[in-house]
Amino acid sequence: MNTYTHEVRFIQLFIVIALVAIFAVSATAQIRIGNVSIPTTTKKPPATNTTPPNPNGNRTPTTTPNANTRPTTNAKVETGPTWEQVKEFNDDKRPYSEGMNSLVWWSTSTNSITSGCGDIKTIRRNLTEGAAFFEIIKQKYPTIENPSWAGVNDFDKKAGDFRRAAENREAIVKKCVNGLMDARLKSEIAAINSAIDEFEKREGYVLGLDSFDKAARHAALTERYKENYAAVGLTAPEDSVFAEYDAAHDRKVALANENASKWVFPPTFHDAMIEAKARGWLKDRDPKATVVKIGMLHGEWQVNKLSNGIPSGRYKRGYVMFRLPGVQNCFVTSFALEQNYVGGGRFNAEAVTSGMQHSLRAQLCK
Repeated sequence: MNTYTHEVRFIQLFIVIALVAIFAVSATAQIRIGNVSIPTTTKKPPATNTTPPNPNGNRTPTTTPNANTRPTTNAKVETGPTWEQVKEFNDDKRPYSEGMNSLVWWSTSTNSITSGCGDIKTIRRNLTEGAAFFEIIKQKYPTIENPSWAGVNDFDKKAGDFRRAAENREAIVKKCVNGLMDARLKSEIAAINSAIDEFEKREGYVLGLDSFDKAARHAALTERYKENYAAVGLTAPEDSVFAEYDAAHDRKVALANENASKWVFPPTFHDAMIEAKARGWLKDRDPKATVVKIGMLHGEWQVNKLSNGIPSGRYKRGYVMFRLPGVQNCFVTSFALEQNYVGGGRFNAEAVTSGMQHSLRAQLCK
C-alpha cells in the first residue's frame, strides 16, 4: 500500500472520530473512547402544571377575611377594628375628648391627687361627657375593642379602653374620689402612729373630743371632699374606706385607757375669772361635757419678755377635768388666758391665742 492510500485512510478515520464526538454531545449516556470520557447532557421533559390557573397571575391567592381578621404580609393575624373604624370612632369621640381622656387616665391612675379628681368641675365634666359619648357607643360601637395593630403608646387608637371608660364612668370617678380620701387617711394614720410612739413624751395627751365618736370622726374627715362625693351621688364614702384608719385609732384609745391611772390632776391655784372663761370654752366645744375639776397651774402671771427686757405678753395656764356621756374615764386638757403687752405697763384684756388646747388625756375621774 502506497503513501497516498495511508493518508486517505487516516483522513477517513479522523472524520469518523469527529462525527462520533458530535453525536455524543446529544447522547443520553457517557461515551468512552479509549482513555477519554466524554460527558453527556440530558434534556428534561417540560414539567406538567397540574395547578389550576390563578386569576391573579403570579400573586399569592387571596383569602376572604372574616369580620375580625385581616390578612397581612407576615404570619400575624390582626384582630379588632380596622384603621377606618377606629378613625370613625375617634371622629365621634372628638367633641367629648377632654372628659374621655381624663376618664381613661383615672381608670389606671394610682394617684388621685395628681389625677385631678379633687376638682369638682373636672368630675362633673367627665361624667357629663362620658354619658353623652356612651349613648353614641351603644348605637354604633357596642362591642368595639382595642385593635391588635395598635402600639403600646397608641393611646388614641385603643377604642376598647374608651368604650369601657364611658360605660364605667361612675365607678371610675368614685374610685378616684376614694383615692383622695385614702391619701388623707394615710396621713391621719401616720399621725396616730406618731402619737402612739411619743405617748410618754406627750404625757398622754393624744386623744381628741371625737375619739369615742366614730361617726363624728368620719364626718370631719369627709368634710373636705363632700362635694366630690356628692358629684357621684354619695354623701360619704363606704365604711370600708375607714377600716385601716379606725383600727389605728382604736389602738391609740386603748393605750390611753390603759395608762389612765398613772396621771394626777396638777392644778393647785384658782382664778375665778379665767376659770369661768375656760368653762365657756369647753361648753362651746362640746355642750355634752360635764366639768369634774378645774384649777390653775399658775398663781401669778407668767411674763414673756423680748431680748431687750421689754414684756411682749403674759399668761396663766390651767387644767380642766370633764366627763363625756358613755365614756368610762374622764378627760383632762389645758387652757390659757394670754394678754399682749400694749405699753406703759399695761396689757390687753385677751389675746387671740387664748383658749383651750385640742389634745386630751384619759384619766381616772378622781
